[in-house]
Amino acid sequence: MKFHTEGYAVSQEFGDKLVDVTLDTRIRTFVNEYRVTKYNPAFRDQWGHYTRAEWIMFKDIGETYSGVLFTREEYERVEEAYVQAALSFLRESGLSSIRVAGIENHSKQPLDFDNNSVLPLDRIGEIIRRTLREEIYCRLEGSECFVHFGWDYYMYIGVPHPCPRAQRRAAELGLYVEEFASPVRESLEEAIAEDEAES
Repeated sequence: MKFHTEGYAVSQEFGDKLVDVTLDTRIRTFVNEYRVTKYNPAFRDQWGHYTRAEWIMFKDIGETYSGVLFTREEYERVEEAYVQAALSFLRESGLSSIRVAGIENHSKQPLDFDNNSVLPLDRIGEIIRRTLREEIYCRLEGSECFVHFGWDYYMYIGVPHPCPRAQRRAAELGLYVEEFASPVRESLEEAIAEDEAES
């Protein structure tokens, strides 16, 4: 996969801060990165693999896990927890809007936004829900924040400073917050580096 890299001038490591200085002088610093999930870390093995059988997607509604029927009500409860957790991190970081990037819409869902749309936070819950339900895929990117999504209900958040209130809120909602670098960001940076090496 190729990524458009026009405008990238410098990419360097400064301690624990990754700084991307672009031609429009935006600086991205992700000092704190977290993995936010419904998966209890106590059930990970020594390699970090989750060892319990649990639902992993919207389409699992109606299946049984550990003798318990997975209902739409339970799905919506957890989905709402993800939405509220993400918004808590963004608000505590001082954001009022965020940019949509990397849209994939293979099922041709109707969208009233596109790549590089900058949307207020009150629109973001809808986008997170649609991404978690695998109706679409996208990233949410700010100059100093991001929300990324992986397979199997994994969400990654990057913020410029610690957000203790958001971490507490996520725990109250039944989610687990772990320090963890976004593999989506790392993949993008690798692709950008390859593109620059080839140009």
